[in-house]
Amino acid sequence: MRSIALLLSLVATIASAQQPDAPVTEPSPPPPPPLTPAPTEPAPPPMPAGPTATGPAESPGERAVRYSRFSAGSGGPLLAFTEVMSGIVSGAMLGHSYDEEQEDDNENNAYTGAVIGGLTLGTISTLYQYYVPVHRNESFLVSGAAASSFVAGLAIGRDADLSLRDTAWLTLGATQLGIITVLAVTHGGGDVSTGDAALVGMVSLYALTLTGLTQGIIDTSGSGDMSYMPTFVAPAVGMALGGLLTIPLEMDPGRVVKLTLVPLGVGTTMLWLGSILADGTTVPLTSLAGVVTSFALTYLLTSDPGVPTEKDSLRRADFQAAPVPVVLATKDGSLAGGAGLFVRF
Repeated sequence: MRSIALLLSLVATIASAQQPDAPVTEPSPPPPPPLTPAPTEPAPPPMPAGPTATGPAESPGERAVRYSRFSAGSGGPLLAFTEVMSGIVSGAMLGHSYDEEQEDDNENNAYTGAVIGGLTLGTISTLYQYYVPVHRNESFLVSGAAASSFVAGLAIGRDADLSLRDTAWLTLGATQLGIITVLAVTHGGGDVSTGDAALVGMVSLYALTLTGLTQGIIDTSGSGDMSYMPTFVAPAVGMALGGLLTIPLEMDPGRVVKLTLVPLGVGTTMLWLGSILADGTTVPLTSLAGVVTSFALTYLLTSDPGVPTEKDSLRRADFQAAPVPVVLATKDGSLAGGAGLFVRF
């Protein structure tokens, strides 16, 4: 029996030794950190509050920034004011032409024409500047074109001996043509630069001055009856010429002001003195010569030579030394003077 028990225990020991051991699960090591940090994605933009959060995207026209709730550009009010004044004056001229044809005493057509013209052109220009941006310098050019075109149309009508009604229609058409031309040329871009606007005004003013002085020389020379119609047309022609000059030129506004005020100031002074001290062709001739000469000198003196000057080099120097006189008080109360050296570094 003992031998059988020993045999059974031996068999059980061998059987348990042949069974595979249960797998032991060891915790896996953590992954190594990345060598470079992962790029962080930007946070999405916040959605606008309100019903537009789920609506369609805004169009470029809806995203455009307006100057105010009444105008799309800063020059819109000036455009509307210019058109109102043009409508009042042209309408009054047209109404007055009808009053001249009536024989009764009830002559209210001038007032009626002024009201209708101002309201019509004012409404059209207000609607235009509400939807289309009109900038500040652009509106200045519009006002200048309206004034010069009105004067040109009136001068042409009177020189051609047209009737009052035809002259009124001509001035109205010329004024609107000048306004529309400026708006069409400057449409689609930003505002006209201050230098370009100043250049257009300068050329228009010089066209008026030089043409008037030239015609004054011809008139005082006794060559016969003189028509000053070209003098009144010159500002409008000068604005067109100045607009063409802005294409190749870009001048500083300060230089344009100097080129305008200095020569015209010299010419005006010479014209005033000449009217007191002389007569005949000498007065406009000397004034014209003064304008041309001072313009040439001002143009030369205001140009940039492109080379450094001695004053500029001294201002940029790191070390400066200059001899100066020195006065010192001595111990006994007297003064002593001599040469010294002023050093700046």
